[in-house]
Amino acid sequence: MNEKKKVSWLKQIDWWVALPALSILAALMAWALIDPTGMGNSITVIFNFLTDGFGWVYLMLGLLFLGFCLWLAFGPYRNVKLGKDDEKPQHSFFSWFAMIIACGYGVGLVFWGAAEPLSFLQTPPMGMEPYTAESAVRALAQAFFHWGWIPWAIYMVVGVTMGYFIFRKGMPPFFSRVLEPIFGDKVKTKGFRILDGFLVFGVVGGVTTATGLGILQLASGLFSLFGIPENNLTYIIIAIAWAALFTTSAVSGIDKGIKILSNLNIPLCILVCVVVFIVGPTAFILNTMSSSLGDMLGNFFPMALWTDSIDKTGFAQGWTIFYWAWWIASAPSTGLFVADISRGRTLKEIVLVHLGAAPIATWLWFATFGGTAIFQEMFQNLGLVASMNEMGTQSVVFTMLSHLPLGQILAVLFLILIFLFLATTVDSFSYVCAQVSTKEDQNPKMPSKPLRAVWAIAIAALAITMILVGKGQIQSLQLSSVVASIVIMVVMVLMIISMFKSLKQEELEGTIDLARLNSRQHILEEKQKASEMKKAQRTAKKEKTENI
Repeated sequence: MNEKKKVSWLKQIDWWVALPALSILAALMAWALIDPTGMGNSITVIFNFLTDGFGWVYLMLGLLFLGFCLWLAFGPYRNVKLGKDDEKPQHSFFSWFAMIIACGYGVGLVFWGAAEPLSFLQTPPMGMEPYTAESAVRALAQAFFHWGWIPWAIYMVVGVTMGYFIFRKGMPPFFSRVLEPIFGDKVKTKGFRILDGFLVFGVVGGVTTATGLGILQLASGLFSLFGIPENNLTYIIIAIAWAALFTTSAVSGIDKGIKILSNLNIPLCILVCVVVFIVGPTAFILNTMSSSLGDMLGNFFPMALWTDSIDKTGFAQGWTIFYWAWWIASAPSTGLFVADISRGRTLKEIVLVHLGAAPIATWLWFATFGGTAIFQEMFQNLGLVASMNEMGTQSVVFTMLSHLPLGQILAVLFLILIFLFLATTVDSFSYVCAQVSTKEDQNPKMPSKPLRAVWAIAIAALAITMILVGKGQIQSLQLSSVVASIVIMVVMVLMIISMFKSLKQEELEGTIDLARLNSRQHILEEKQKASEMKKAQRTAKKEKTENI
């Protein structure tokens, strides 16, 4: 044990994973520096080929992944835990849920909450006329759909399969090892570790894009509030401050770093949302949310399967199919992080929270910010769409807040929220990259602090480089990481098959006793244990407060 602690962190790195990921990213950076226009055009051509030719595959798989998650939640294995049958959750429900939201959607919520519904109001789907009552309802409904059940299901496919094999079967946190029931010992070869490296590339490319967009939005907020110019110096200062925060958090680990940041930003998120709801057009928000939820539910399957093959407006390819590819590209990182924090919870609990509580929280956010933005545009004629077209989507929320009571205070709180959300996102993703790129015999479940810091710094450096080369290169990197989704979605289908085979094998071997797990007595015992754990946590918290 002591000898392992003395091993240099550089020697702990599995270069069969790290080198492919870093090589692809370095090649893209070099391409962006040498020929940014050519890079953007080439990647766009590849992406368009994938979305035009295989868009239907992404849409069908989205429904397949949702069906798989529902089967896990309500099927015979619903009470199987990520871990041993007697394991308890490692985090309180609030901390667990906070980390899920912060890692899964945090960045997207703050960036697109107001901008996406406005974009759909301006260019609605399915041949609707813009700026009408129908398109206003559909704008919010489409946002609900894009950030609702299917994206969370995509994350869950990786989350529950990884968690099952890591904590129940004792495997290392490598994506390739989940496929062992299908390929046997071949998954331990270098070829499969290279596959892990390719998936890490998708992770880094995705989180770098989010980081870059976050830097642009922070700079826009600073300009809106304080007149600080949106230039390269501002971007660099933001990136350095940001890197310092999330590197410190990444080094601290899940319990001390990510958990603390998540517990800070979720209450702040709730506060900002509640205040905007109160000082904004409250009745309009509630009425439009109701109409839009009904519209989404009534048109769920048309939305889920629409490829826009007749009119060819590009909406399905540019939004829905792109999002599905984006969620798939992000699934390895988000899914593995969800697996890490969900140990000791049942499949049913994990899936229902991700398909129930998480989408509801997301819809409330979009209803509040998107509804307010639509109201200001359609009924107050405040020119939010014109501002968005001129200054970019990153400016929309600050323009919207400036027209509300307490707008300055809300904008400052929103800046803090962006900062914290992106810190937790980069933090959790760098932790995942460090896990996957650590050698199996060097305890990859607890990767070294220097390696976590290196991945965090690399993400920040890559983001700022792409911004300095040109803001358009952020989108190029985003598209390039999404191109990786064509491989990742095949791996995800194999993950489903692999988990199904393993569950059936456990049932045959008797290590899963479905009669006992699904019995009323066992369920009552589990509820009693959960109640006792909550009571113990409250007591410990009270004693800690009294000691202070």
